[in-house]
Amino acid sequence: MTPVPDTSNHPPRLHDSIQLTRRVIAGAGYGVPASALNDHALAAWVREQGITVTAHDDDDLDFLQYNRIRSSQIVFRCGPATGCMRRAVNLGVFRFIVRTEQHIARLGECAQRTLYVYLDDRSPLVLGDRRLKVVGLHSDVDDSGGALEWASAAERLLCRSALLKTCGSPIHRIMLSGGSTEIWLNDQAPQLTAIVNAVDDALRDGCERWQVARPAVTLAPAAETSRVLVRSMPAA
Repeated sequence: MTPVPDTSNHPPRLHDSIQLTRRVIAGAGYGVPASALNDHALAAWVREQGITVTAHDDDDLDFLQYNRIRSSQIVFRCGPATGCMRRAVNLGVFRFIVRTEQHIARLGECAQRTLYVYLDDRSPLVLGDRRLKVVGLHSDVDDSGGALEWASAAERLLCRSALLKTCGSPIHRIMLSGGSTEIWLNDQAPQLTAIVNAVDDALRDGCERWQVARPAVTLAPAAETSRVLVRSMPAA
């Protein structure tokens, strides 16, 4: 779980967003995409507070190393380039989001110790490798429909959680990724409040409907892929 940030030394607006979220969903975690850490002050604050950071590829891993983000803070989202999955493992990353059987097989090949896996909402429900341990479920959120889409994604994950429960694999955490970093980083409190309240309502109603324990929740913006980010790294 993401620790409660220190409020001293003029914390960034992200601190206020996390506090707003936790006033509605107690203990909610937060994940910031690597692409958001171009701001040196924000990167330093995220590092010092131990905030979770999501990475997607080699460029993200390079950038996180440059910003001295600890491997224990990183959740790596597996994608088409499976080679960077091995690199992430070698760097000490131990939390991964998987979507396909190929991701699961590749992680199994790379694992030298237990790796902790979030199953994406399109992934197989069975891993078949004792070195991979399911710790949660993940879903991307198409927020074009606003807060309702966040509620729908949470409900879908609770349904999957109920299926896993019947298989003897109860789920205790879910992660939702979507929307712009602007919602969290640039003081868009009304929009964030609507999202958090929608997720909270969906969890309360869905847990009763599917007869599952309320999971811990991590919320994260989607990675910024619509524009090229100029990262402040020294030339080689």
